[in-house]
Amino acid sequence: MKFFTASASVYLLCVLYSCNLKSNHPQAELAQDSVATAINEKIINSYTDSIDKNIDKTEKKSSLLYTIRDHSLYVEQYQDNGNTILLLSNGDNGALKNTRKAFYFKNDSLILVKTSNIQGTMLKDTLTYLRNNTIFKMTQRESSNENQQKKPSYKIISTSNTGNPEAYQQQIKFLQDALAQQNQFEMVFEAIHILPEESYMSLKSKTNSAYQATLLIEEKDALIDSLIADPLKYKGEKIRFNWIIKDKQAIYVPVASKVTSAKGLNK
Repeated sequence: MKFFTASASVYLLCVLYSCNLKSNHPQAELAQDSVATAINEKIINSYTDSIDKNIDKTEKKSSLLYTIRDHSLYVEQYQDNGNTILLLSNGDNGALKNTRKAFYFKNDSLILVKTSNIQGTMLKDTLTYLRNNTIFKMTQRESSNENQQKKPSYKIISTSNTGNPEAYQQQIKFLQDALAQQNQFEMVFEAIHILPEESYMSLKSKTNSAYQATLLIEEKDALIDSLIADPLKYKGEKIRFNWIIKDKQAIYVPVASKVTSAKGLNK
């Protein structure tokens, strides 16, 4: 019995020691697989805060800016050493509602979903904590969008009506499709518009999906010249190009542009 008590004490000390190890590297805490079942709200918050603080050191990829009726969506993926640690979904319904969802991953497992909804002047933040693909805690706060410096504390809300966590996996698949331009997000060339005030290229879904995408053209290259010369030749075709997202706008990046080597370039 004494041996069992001593062994348990040693294990507890190991858990406490491993949880107190600090590192600026987002993946540092992932090495503690032996205590994966001991993950809790405090450990998750520490881990995700580390990701947020070091986000500029990660590899970023952005989807196109998709629109469907009055809704727009674009996705951002952040990877460290080839592993996805964060997926961001940015949805905008104009004056009605803006929704931003952040999916944080630990060893390819979803551990936290941060949801921020802005509706009018009100902001609602919800944190959903997961362990072994099971929701174990949810917290929420509401505040005026005009008073961001005095946000209230999070309050625990019931998890009894959260539904199946597998729904998050469906959302993640949806976002990954947006990043990869596949399934309903597979885009083909539709038209190019050269106007005095601005020029842009229009894409539409290859499937029966109503999703579309538009890119602002600030500078021409050989591809743009070809599209202008004979747009019907390329209509309905999948074309390869580079872009960046800036100020919630997809901007076409010419092949010869110096931006082609910049971090965050997408193609």
